[in-house]
Amino acid sequence: MKTFRTITMMVALTVIANIAMASGNLRVNILPLKADRAVVAISNNAESKFQISIEDEQGAVVYFKETDGGMADYRKVYDFSNLENGSYKLVVSLDNISGEREFSIDHGVINVGKEKTLAAPFFSFKDDILRVAYLNHQGEKTSLYIYTKGELVYSKALENSFSVNEGLDLSKLTTGDYQVVLASGDEVYDYNLAVN
Repeated sequence: MKTFRTITMMVALTVIANIAMASGNLRVNILPLKADRAVVAISNNAESKFQISIEDEQGAVVYFKETDGGMADYRKVYDFSNLENGSYKLVVSLDNISGEREFSIDHGVINVGKEKTLAAPFFSFKDDILRVAYLNHQGEKTSLYIYTKGELVYSKALENSFSVNEGLDLSKLTTGDYQVVLASGDEVYDYNLAVN
């Protein structure tokens, strides 16, 4: 059993290290220039293709752009004059990582809020063992749920530390299809698995 825990921990640490390297330097910023205009500045430690979107308060995408080819730094002046007064979110995605920057428009004045980095969790299921590794950048309350046919069969509150690692023995589950859900703050990630 001790060997199993050691191997699980080594796999989880390797995954966490890889995610941390990929997400560690993604920065998303909005630098207001004057009324209705701001520089959107994005940087990453490696050249990547960015997907850039702006979402309104209801989560509707009001702007979307994908950069041409890989780049480590992106800077462009954006004209926000067509946006109505309200709260928005600038979302930059690459691979399984995204950076978000909240901002609001109030009668032509751009107010920039906090930055948030999100990295999708790593799920693995092999030999009846479910492994979950997640970088909890925001230190949010995190929980794990397992469902089958829409019914909850397992739930567990996880540590809300920066690095969340979990290994579950699912050998006692009956044969069937299951959905694993990781909820952290407002973010929800799911993973489908089949138990044979």
